[in-house]
Amino acid sequence: MKRIMSMGIAFCLIFSLILSIPVTSNALNDVQLNIGGSISKVAYSQEGTSEIITIFTPNTQVVNKYIIAPEGSITHYRLCFEIANESVPQTIKFDVNKGSVGQVRLANMSNPTRTNVVVEISKKPDYTLEPAKDGKSLVLTIKGASSATPAPSSTPTPTPKPSNTPTPSPSSTPKASTTPSPSTTPVPSTTPVSTGNGSITKNGPLSWSMSGDSCVINLQGTTLSQTDNESVPRLQLREKEKIIQITIPGKDTRFTDGFLSGNDIINGILINYSPKTNSTIIRISYKNTITYTHAVSGGNSVITIKKGSGTAPSATPTPTPKPSATPSPSASPTATPSPSPTPSGGISNLVVGNGENGVVLRLVSPNIVARYRQYSSDIVIDDKTNDEAVTFVIPVSIVNLGTGTTVINNSYIKSAVSYSTLYNSYLMINKASTANKFKIIEGSNVNELLIVLDSAGSGGGSNNKKLVVLDPGHGGSDPGGTVGNYYEKFYNLDIALRCEAILKSKGVNVEMTRRTDVFVSLDGRAQFANDRNAALFVSIHNNIMPSGYKGTMALYYPTSFYGKTYAQLIKDNLVKDLGTRDLGLKGNENLVVVRKTKMPAVLAEIACMSDSEDLALLNTESFRQKAAESLANSIIQILNSM
Repeated sequence: MKRIMSMGIAFCLIFSLILSIPVTSNALNDVQLNIGGSISKVAYSQEGTSEIITIFTPNTQVVNKYIIAPEGSITHYRLCFEIANESVPQTIKFDVNKGSVGQVRLANMSNPTRTNVVVEISKKPDYTLEPAKDGKSLVLTIKGASSATPAPSSTPTPTPKPSNTPTPSPSSTPKASTTPSPSTTPVPSTTPVSTGNGSITKNGPLSWSMSGDSCVINLQGTTLSQTDNESVPRLQLREKEKIIQITIPGKDTRFTDGFLSGNDIINGILINYSPKTNSTIIRISYKNTITYTHAVSGGNSVITIKKGSGTAPSATPTPTPKPSATPSPSASPTATPSPSPTPSGGISNLVVGNGENGVVLRLVSPNIVARYRQYSSDIVIDDKTNDEAVTFVIPVSIVNLGTGTTVINNSYIKSAVSYSTLYNSYLMINKASTANKFKIIEGSNVNELLIVLDSAGSGGGSNNKKLVVLDPGHGGSDPGGTVGNYYEKFYNLDIALRCEAILKSKGVNVEMTRRTDVFVSLDGRAQFANDRNAALFVSIHNNIMPSGYKGTMALYYPTSFYGKTYAQLIKDNLVKDLGTRDLGLKGNENLVVVRKTKMPAVLAEIACMSDSEDLALLNTESFRQKAAESLANSIIQILNSM
């Protein structure tokens, strides 16, 4: 009887094992990886000819979608997107190797509140990415994949794909075929291609068009990479400035310095050659929050921009006032036909200044100051020292400047060129000196704005004109980090005062958010620098870290174009000069002093008070003096590069 029972138990076990074996070929291709944390797992499955990647997360807001085409030794496509307000405990590599999907990677970006997801795919993906109906996961569906086991035979298909990458077509990249187009390029110089409604939508190989609710920007004959490699054409998001920047090494003669008009999604596109960096720079200025994708095909790049979620709806009210400005564009109808002849007398509401107190131009219109106070945050200024021109993008809800050219030739500016569309007036000022910088201020009455020489940024690049704001962290009722009887606020102030003295001795214009042990709010610190139109903001702190951590780090706003570069310089110099351990860089969008400052801002953590060795160093005058000297030298390097 016992033998019969044991045989029965064995049979049941075998039967249950048989039941647990997947019975469909698709089930064989279902794989998943448990992660832990708020992103609990990533799963791969197949349905018919589609492949599905499910990321289990309560946060389903996606930003910055884009596709990176194969380049160099990388033979696969990379589908990339970011999940807002999400993080993973460590960098995740999920080897799928099914169908067209090779690997899925998840990593925290320099901003810890976003997780970057990269999906390696063997072919150019046709996909959808959307939250699941229950809101508990993100579902990426890659369409048209063969069912996976045959699909590896689909992996060879990408090898034919190079035939799709028309390597012959890059023979079009030599631009022999395009070089004739420079004969077209001069045409944009007078009037880059304009649509019938007066919008400029094309400049050389760059153009934009609207497709439904998306702005599609095409750049012919250029392969853009999202990289820090300065030797290749690259695409970078400057979220703090609300700009997508394209940088092409050298002077690309296919372009004419100028601008393209805006639409409901972008304010406009500024194009200019920078002799200082020897690069052609294209700045796409956008409104509020966006999502964008970037794809490369046949040597051409396509950027598709949509309004993002979150704060984006607040962009809709801005256009609403714009119709209220349409009465002012009564000048614009007359100006709109004028682009074809490009007359010299079509400028309106713009008067040449007399040069007194640095006033170069006056913008005049009834009650313009009130409108400026309401919409000044929508003005985009592209004014870099050592560039030959400055461009202002001014909403017509403030003033419509018409279209035309005024030759001035005084000691400040050579000429002013304006072009107006339904939404914006573009004002390009050709400088008499490349060192001149300009800004807009309120005039002496409610009907006048002034464009004036910016004394904080002009003067042949001398550092005594550029203001640096030093911000000793904490103070007063806020001690900062505390270890026994040691308070961070005192170390911060001591190092800042020493740094100020060094900078002043070298002729640098510097101010401090506090000079004594007083409390200053975070907003007050940022406002202090903004009100003074500072060129650089450096906040000085010391760290409290978990056990085992010691050394120096620097923080910046995640997508601040210059913030990261300057943070790297300051941190590297501190580590070298002080001999401290390198704790790296960190982007942090929640730090008020780097988020709300309008200029490049860096928060430097000199050392870790929580580490006994670092604390002992901080308690020596020589260490604090070295820290001040290192900061001062870095600041001077930064000012010289501006």
